[in-house]
Amino acid sequence: MKVSKLIGFADLIVEDAPGKRVLLMGNEAIARGAIEAGVSVAASYPGTPASEILETLALAAPKLGFHAEWSVNEKVAFEVAAGAAITGVRALTSMKNAGLNWVMDMFMTLVYGGVRGGFVIAVGDDPDAHYSSNEQDTRFAAFYGEIPCLEPADSQEAKEMTRYAFELSERLELPVLVRSVTRISHASGDVEFGKIEKPERKPVFDRHWKLPWRWNVYGPPGPVEKHRWLHGQMPQIKKLVETMPWNKLVLRGKPTFGIIASGIGASYAREALKMLGLENKVAFLKLGTPTPLPEQLVERMLKSVKSVLVVEEGEPLVELQVRGLAKDVNPDVKLLGKLTGTMPPVGEINTDIVAHALAK
Repeated sequence: MKVSKLIGFADLIVEDAPGKRVLLMGNEAIARGAIEAGVSVAASYPGTPASEILETLALAAPKLGFHAEWSVNEKVAFEVAAGAAITGVRALTSMKNAGLNWVMDMFMTLVYGGVRGGFVIAVGDDPDAHYSSNEQDTRFAAFYGEIPCLEPADSQEAKEMTRYAFELSERLELPVLVRSVTRISHASGDVEFGKIEKPERKPVFDRHWKLPWRWNVYGPPGPVEKHRWLHGQMPQIKKLVETMPWNKLVLRGKPTFGIIASGIGASYAREALKMLGLENKVAFLKLGTPTPLPEQLVERMLKSVKSVLVVEEGEPLVELQVRGLAKDVNPDVKLLGKLTGTMPPVGEINTDIVAHALAK
């Protein structure tokens, strides 16, 4: 990209113009969400399809006065951002799917102690392994670590979810994972700007913040008590996801068939329903939080239909959880998805694949 274009984009991405609509890549939208949230520290290691997040933040940093760096690897980037969040400022780390493998030691330790400032982990997964050695689904890291995962369906949601993720992180005192995929990260979409927050926060390290020796790995209160604290956050998380605007159930009339779709899968499913003329004949649950699920919304869906197709990009994380709920809610409901062979278990999905599954 020419220097003149970079300068022009740098001015655009930091423009405090609520309501302005701009064409942005998904990664640029994630960066804009962090900018609007008043991020103070951003650290990353380059890796497609996530590189443009930090590239965009690096352009904005000199203009807004926050710190952005390319670290020597993902582990260091995670630790830089986590350290900032522990001191009370808002921080983001970004990486590709395989990069998250580097940080799991620090990741699993951090969730036991939590954070003070909002801490967002933005990961770019790569279904079909366009630029990667594998297709790993990092939503499972959020499930494993017992933290929320937000999964956008388009560029606008990528921005909004990232901005909200900082607020959610501070409310829960936990990191929040924002999971993008290649077709979100590298696709361009219409994004409406919001107001840029400018929180005045001074980083302060308080080792006894709300808990004695909060970030001491082995000492008091010890990993077991910290694990108990982590479990204690889950009821609040589950309550919050029920009312998030990205989780929405549409029931029209008395449908016998429903779709539960997460992230970009929801966009594909909507397009497929439109192609087949089924928009008003199918119950539809759009998910923005694949973990934890909005269980009340899922249960309403399961009680309302005879069969459900689960549409998601990656492994059958949502499908597995839905199957667990269905055993208690409606054992007779027929569940279709990757585990039944209705949806392909590997590679990317798309609108045609979803339409074919619906037409079976």
